[in-house]
Amino acid sequence: MLSISQTVRGVVTVAVRRGPSYFAYLAQGVVWPRASYQLSWGPRAPAIAQGLFAAVAEWFGEPVPREAAEAARLVAAPGATPAGSAGIKEVEHLMDAAHRLGITGLDRAFRTLVRAADGSVRFADLSGMRRYPADSVRFLASRDRDRVAFNARFGAELMTEKKARQAISTRKAAVPEGYREYAPIDFGGGLTVGQIASTDSGTGRWDFFNADVVAPLVSGKRVIDLGCNNGSMPLMMARAGATRVRGVEATPEIAEFARLNAQILAWRDIRNYDLEIITADMRTFVTADPGTFDVVTAFCSLYYLPEPDMAAVIRKAAAMNAVLILQANDAIDNLPAKRDVLARLMRENGYPSITIYAPTGFTRPLLVGAPIAAP
Repeated sequence: MLSISQTVRGVVTVAVRRGPSYFAYLAQGVVWPRASYQLSWGPRAPAIAQGLFAAVAEWFGEPVPREAAEAARLVAAPGATPAGSAGIKEVEHLMDAAHRLGITGLDRAFRTLVRAADGSVRFADLSGMRRYPADSVRFLASRDRDRVAFNARFGAELMTEKKARQAISTRKAAVPEGYREYAPIDFGGGLTVGQIASTDSGTGRWDFFNADVVAPLVSGKRVIDLGCNNGSMPLMMARAGATRVRGVEATPEIAEFARLNAQILAWRDIRNYDLEIITADMRTFVTADPGTFDVVTAFCSLYYLPEPDMAAVIRKAAAMNAVLILQANDAIDNLPAKRDVLARLMRENGYPSITIYAPTGFTRPLLVGAPIAAP
């Protein structure tokens, strides 16, 4: 348990690294959605609270004009024929399209599906549709109500707020104890894993430091992350625009946790990420055919290998002509984790040009290497 002095130091560190505005985000973007879910609209909230929340949210929602819904291909022009036996995937894609626009209140519309002239499935009933800001609790609650109704009507098992929380709890319990809170993840909307305020690992480290360096390098690129743990960095690189991300994790239970986290991210963001977690030792990057990647990353992981194996991984990345991003840990003395060791190995194995990014007081610098250009 943390002492008072440790807690104070932690708060000061977060304030300095993230800025005071982060505490406002914690209140509005984490605490409020979480409390609202528990007390107002989640399945454990009193029925009267759920009904009142839904009524108030609908009252303050923006009605969706039919012209706008037709332009977005959500609603067909008058005279469309009933859809009959619409495929579940068709309806799911239609629902997701509406949700990406902030439009919810589709539970009634599932009963009146029609087919447009081009054969696509559309909604006919606009009476319950409302548009909300996509980051608002009203949107989260109404979107979740749509998905619960979809599951009930079509016998599906789509992810919902309740399912996500239950799955995280179950999967976390199966992970070795020391890794249950490691690499925290903030999915948004009050759904989190671990101590998200921390800037030493997970999405906290990404928000504070890694994103500024890594995001521009992976946007539009194919990326493989070696030693990905619970997937926090692959998730963030996918969010940053990487076209394909492969994470490699040796521990099966942690790899399964990473796969769940990838599924939750896609659900939360309403996006289909090309993100796959492979259960394997990171050395298979050398011994097997991993495919071709534009960027190879290892965030505080490669240095757990013996130096000859580290060198082999670096040479393989260089042979691929990939940008190599390694995260060091200057606070570790019993492993080859410091920046000088990693920089030497990179220079000796195909990366003569290295840029080191190291914020003051942060012991986990990033080393970015450009490979020798092919002749």
